[in-house]
Amino acid sequence: MVSVRVHQNEVSATGELPVAAAGGTHFEYQDASPAILAKVERITALAERHGIGVKAAALQFSLAHPAVVAVIPGSSHPERIAEDLAALDEHVPAAFWTALREEKLIAPDAPVPTG
Repeated sequence: MVSVRVHQNEVSATGELPVAAAGGTHFEYQDASPAILAKVERITALAERHGIGVKAAALQFSLAHPAVVAVIPGSSHPERIAEDLAALDEHVPAAFWTALREEKLIAPDAPVPTG
């Protein structure tokens, strides 16, 4: 049996949750399409309704996959390291992950944090 362990780097470069967390307008290293930006807006609004930071959701979502053993956010300033650590400790309610699925913002079978 082969065991695969993933270290996810540059979380903010791919995926709508990380794009929302970064507050950016780029997706997969290019300008995001209007459809992606609309999805980012919906994710951001959902996070606000649940009283959580999008960065917390993005980092924790990335770590929820069983193959991912580490996330490397690529902080550009030293103070961002503290922000990233706080985001990992932030409580993201199960209702947020359920709402993402219900609104089809993540796949129905996407692994989500359980703790």
